[in-house]
Amino acid sequence: MKHIFKSGTLLIFFALHSSYSFPQSFSEDKTSMINYIKRMYNTAPFEGAKMLEGAENKFYIAAITLSASDNSNDKMNSLAEIKAQEIAKKTFAEPCIKFEMLSTIINEKTTTFLFSCQPLSEFVEIAYKKQPFDGAKIIAAPKSSYFISIVSLDNAKYTSTSIMDRVALIKAKQQANTLFNGSVISSDIIIYTEETSGSAKTQTTEIIKEQSMGFVEGLETLLKFDDNGKKVYTFFRELTTK
Repeated sequence: MKHIFKSGTLLIFFALHSSYSFPQSFSEDKTSMINYIKRMYNTAPFEGAKMLEGAENKFYIAAITLSASDNSNDKMNSLAEIKAQEIAKKTFAEPCIKFEMLSTIINEKTTTFLFSCQPLSEFVEIAYKKQPFDGAKIIAAPKSSYFISIVSLDNAKYTSTSIMDRVALIKAKQQANTLFNGSVISSDIIIYTEETSGSAKTQTTEIIKEQSMGFVEGLETLLKFDDNGKKVYTFFRELTTK
């Protein structure tokens, strides 16, 4: 994988931590989780990706079956993981990260690989609520990397959802340009918002301009949610690998 950044660019990577909570010992509860998923799969075998709901957690699972061949175990494992990432992305309509092989079911002519994974939106929301932040970051996964931009806006400041959405996208592009190109966004876009304080109506003006050397296209909305009076937006883009 090769990415080119200008000097002075700050590149930040997320560490991928598990979102599952194991109140007892990690190994015991992880074993219980794996056994639960295996029981559910054996009860109703499937091929592809599926979300399973336990008593306290949701588990995102991918089951990949490969024909027996002369390939080494390492090659089959790698191929199964690539296919699991592809099918999970299609099924859950967003990238998934933290793929972990839970089990293999070996038959005479086939081997089925069971993987757990986590949707990118779930990972980002959990990480944000643990430690809120605004800015651009890179999430590095085993086979792919993803750029994310997080923007939080004060709900009380905006009277229109459409204006909020527009402001969030412009700020996300600004963060992307700063990270990848070391530039500042520019444009002739000027957005006016109004605030009302008590009975007195006051007006504040927010001016957002774009002025960049490398305009960032292709940002997609990953999720948005409310948190402590703010609307939190997350945009993402998969980074090109070489």
